[in-house]
Amino acid sequence: MVIRIFKVLLGILLLPVAVAQTLAFFGQLSRIQDFQGLPGYFLRGAGIYLIMHLVLYKPNYFYVLGHEIAHSLATFICGGQVRSFRVCVRGGGVLTTKSNFFIALFPYFFPTYTICFWLAYFLSSLFRDASGFVPHFLFLVGFSLTLHLVMTVDSLKVKQSDILKSGYLFSVSLICILNVLLVSFILSLVFKDFALSAFFRSTLERAGNIYYAVYEYLFL
Repeated sequence: MVIRIFKVLLGILLLPVAVAQTLAFFGQLSRIQDFQGLPGYFLRGAGIYLIMHLVLYKPNYFYVLGHEIAHSLATFICGGQVRSFRVCVRGGGVLTTKSNFFIALFPYFFPTYTICFWLAYFLSSLFRDASGFVPHFLFLVGFSLTLHLVMTVDSLKVKQSDILKSGYLFSVSLICILNVLLVSFILSLVFKDFALSAFFRSTLERAGNIYYAVYEYLFL
């Protein structure tokens, strides 16, 4: 009970950060002007996934596979072991020897396929000139990152046991913050107009203003 109350309070405290971070993100997004050249491949990947998702096909199986892989990876990071691994179109599950909120929430802010593409590009660049693959790499990053974000939002519309066990408000706030942070980092690498330092400064300033406004309302 104490842990649940603590998570509720922490979730409430994280809400201003999530709001401030989202506003800062869109503020930097509005500064992007260069959509030509290599950044265009990233946008094409994102756009093609959206069209596929909305019109043709929702890759439920591949999302569930990436989701359960992320659960397994988080379990290994925490020193646990995976006893069983199950994936199907309607859902999946892993049986592990350890469980905590990090393992439960990890798939919701860890884009498995995007990270795999980053690792593949990095490893290939160690052995050969990979500059010719940059357009394909950016396309795949845009496609896979959009898959992660859209399918994660879809999954949050349904009551997920991972989310409920960790506390809904705390989980959603944390997932929002970490996903916006991840997307901001990737966009800062793709688009020169997206300044990560300015994003952090704006987030801190906006969050501070929200906290102070609430404090002023309650106590002054």
